[in-house]
Amino acid sequence: MKDIEKSALSEEHRRILKQCLWDLNLTPEEFLAIIEGRSTRKWPERGFCVARLLESVNWFKIVKIFDPRVLCGLWGEARRYVRFKEIKEGMDFACRILQ
Repeated sequence: MKDIEKSALSEEHRRILKQCLWDLNLTPEEFLAIIEGRSTRKWPERGFCVARLLESVNWFKIVKIFDPRVLCGLWGEARRYVRFKEIKEGMDFACRILQ
């Protein structure tokens, strides 16, 4: 996560994360805790949540919350859940560049 305190999300960050939650019974805080590895939930798992984030939210909004290097660190877990070829290719490219 970027420079925001983990326990308190701004309204902007809450709005961004809510875009991922249309069919999940989670709060933005719970969703964030899963991605950060602070949750003990079995489902949805971390990789699924990262994939949902990448498929649901514009990249420029995502990087307001997460450092791209953090997302690249989670990409191996998330890649299998991503449905769109363009997102897979884009993340593969971004992660190669950020190494």
